[in-house]
Amino acid sequence: MINHDSPASIRAFLDSRELAPRKRWGQNFLINPGARKKIISLLEIKRDMDVWEIGPGLGAMSADMLKAGASLTVFEIDPAYCLWLKESLISPKMNLVEGDVMKTWRKEWEIQKPDRVLGNLPYNAASVIIAAFIESDRLADICVFTVQDEMGKRMTAKPGTKDYSSFSVLCQTGARVKDGGRLSPGSFYPAPRVNSRIVVLHPEENFGSIDNPPLFRLIVRSLFSSRRKTLSNNIILASRNKEFPEQEILKDAFNSEGIELTRRAETVSPGEWVAVANRVGKG
Repeated sequence: MINHDSPASIRAFLDSRELAPRKRWGQNFLINPGARKKIISLLEIKRDMDVWEIGPGLGAMSADMLKAGASLTVFEIDPAYCLWLKESLISPKMNLVEGDVMKTWRKEWEIQKPDRVLGNLPYNAASVIIAAFIESDRLADICVFTVQDEMGKRMTAKPGTKDYSSFSVLCQTGARVKDGGRLSPGSFYPAPRVNSRIVVLHPEENFGSIDNPPLFRLIVRSLFSSRRKTLSNNIILASRNKEFPEQEILKDAFNSEGIELTRRAETVSPGEWVAVANRVGKG
């Protein structure tokens, strides 16, 4: 058995199987029992709920959720860890999906929409995974993710701050985003070089319905492309893209919403972005 609170125990287990944590897959095990307990609490799991876990690793969180009575689907990319999960988590309520979650989750969603989703997400893939759920309008009622501290701050950032970005707008227009707290490197084995952060997402249209989501995302991402430039200058740059709206239509939309084109994208609130994109969509 593995003591999931002990780096020595985890290291001994990995050595016994001639394994090592793989950086490219973000294999940093959460050894802080208080943090694991907090994440389980934030999920608000009730018996027989369908719960997804992305990147279960050696199964510390998985075991806790099965004990809580969840019907659990875990997505694991590492074949060696998949073998261990099959050995250690024997339960009729356990479903293991092997491979890259970005290639498998949509099929699983069609089979059974989850009530909850959690994941200790690899730093190099976290934004892609979260964006995929939001952009496809497929967020579970509660999602709890552990991400790099910098990304967590971007997800909750307010307009006019250095962390506010197009990703902030995407997250905040598709969900209610709550900061679940910071985790120090020592909460993990191996310890990463930076802090991590827990974020909680609830699907919610905080700033009204977006009429044309692809158009909305194109406008926001394009006008954040050069942060130091004004909206007016970024509109000119973005207009080189044939898919981008006509300059005058977009400028009229900003003016109609009382947004001066001398402002920068980082000062425009999520609600203002929604209003502008909806105006552009109506022509």
